[in-house]
Amino acid sequence: MNWTTIYIAGKPGFRDEIKKKLDHVDLNFMPGNIGHSSQSSADDLYWLDSDIQLREFKEAIGGKLIWKYRLRFFAGLEEFLDFQESQKKAGLTAEDLALIDEMRNTSSIQA
Repeated sequence: MNWTTIYIAGKPGFRDEIKKKLDHVDLNFMPGNIGHSSQSSADDLYWLDSDIQLREFKEAIGGKLIWKYRLRFFAGLEEFLDFQESQKKAGLTAEDLALIDEMRNTSSIQA
């Protein structure tokens, strides 16, 4: 059996609700661990049997949870990490980014 890794990102708090939903489905999957165990974390991962399509997995979770938590699904680690990085930058204003650049330039001049 081959496994496909699916990364999930969304609003905090979705992990437990997804686990409850998936307890009642007949799909071959294994929950994973991204590296932090906070229940409020906004990301998760699952390994799916390679015979399972992403659409089947999403249907098992249900549209209501997908919309409620604004879930995004990624089949590759690079795509997932790019999304996380863009989310971090999205929280900063243009002024914040300008100040960060100014601090970087100042610290490199003094060094």
